[in-house]
Amino acid sequence: MKNLVMFLLSLSATSTIAQQAYHIEGRASSLQEQDKLYLVYDSGDKQLTDSAFVKRGKFSFKGSIQYPVMAALYLHKNPYFTQLKKGEQMDYLRFYLEAAHMSMTSSDSVKNMNITGSPANTAYKQLLTMLEPNEKRFTALRKEFEALDEQQKKDKVIFQRILDREHQLLLESYTIHLKFAEQNPKSYLSVISLSHVAPNPELSQQAATVFEKLDPQLKKSPLAQGIPEQLSAPENTRIGNLAPDFTQPSPDGVAVKLSDFKGKYVLLDFWASWCGPCREENPNLVNTYKHYSPKNFTIFGVSLDRGSQRNAWLKAIEKDELTWTQAGDMLGWENKAAKIYGVRAIPANFLIDPSGKIVARDLRAEDLNKKLRELIGE
Repeated sequence: MKNLVMFLLSLSATSTIAQQAYHIEGRASSLQEQDKLYLVYDSGDKQLTDSAFVKRGKFSFKGSIQYPVMAALYLHKNPYFTQLKKGEQMDYLRFYLEAAHMSMTSSDSVKNMNITGSPANTAYKQLLTMLEPNEKRFTALRKEFEALDEQQKKDKVIFQRILDREHQLLLESYTIHLKFAEQNPKSYLSVISLSHVAPNPELSQQAATVFEKLDPQLKKSPLAQGIPEQLSAPENTRIGNLAPDFTQPSPDGVAVKLSDFKGKYVLLDFWASWCGPCREENPNLVNTYKHYSPKNFTIFGVSLDRGSQRNAWLKAIEKDELTWTQAGDMLGWENKAAKIYGVRAIPANFLIDPSGKIVARDLRAEDLNKKLRELIGE
């Protein structure tokens, strides 16, 4: 089951051109003298952390940033460096960090901070309000699935009904993002929303129309410049088409091209160390690889981990015994190959034949083995 919250938290962007200053000033009645706050956010392929002490009930952060990115403000500890105790609850806030003078105030906890002076967070609040009914339906569907017994969960008819309903909810959420972008043509969050909707073949035409209405300055941003490529991804990756070539660095820095595998059946597998369903599928891939690798078959894994997750990626490769070629540019959802292939949910895969044509996609477990038996034999 996909999680809408994870989708929202992935709405961030990176670039390499000139940055601008941000300034956060905050206060909350619950904060004590010398309490420590941690500001954590991603910039490019790196996770950045800053900290500040509370003085006379106030705290402040200063720095520079290119475009709005999702950030987190943690009280007392940074959970990325200090493991939480079992059952421990943190007081934290997720918000958009942008080049602005932001004021944060709360009558109680950090999580209830009210942010002013930030156009991005004002827009984000509007987007969350628009998405709230859809998110509640997602939560209800997830609980409905979790309430099924194991036999029902394995029932293909029941499971397919759940997937169909989930698909409709995803389309609904994408439609809401399109509406938000259309209503906010000057907000950078509209670029972020469109970058997630664009690869969807059912909505790419509508996304293209909304994209054309964006403020011209926003279209100059690196994230916006990649949207036309995403809009073309559904057509370029249709079954029967030649698989678009790309290059990604391996863990030891060697450039690996998809075309390096031409002449073999190759499963192009998009995954990440933090992706639970991906890790659950890995044992199936290991078994498939062991059986079919002597028969002109291989796997090319592309990671959607970020630079700050590099060690976790390498550990996952070792722990899951993934002995095939792995690569990744460590840009998370902004991975270049993922954009070319329109990947916005993982696990995702494309089965490519020896001539370089896409013959199937998103095959799991026995479905992958069945297709390989059809193509290669036992």
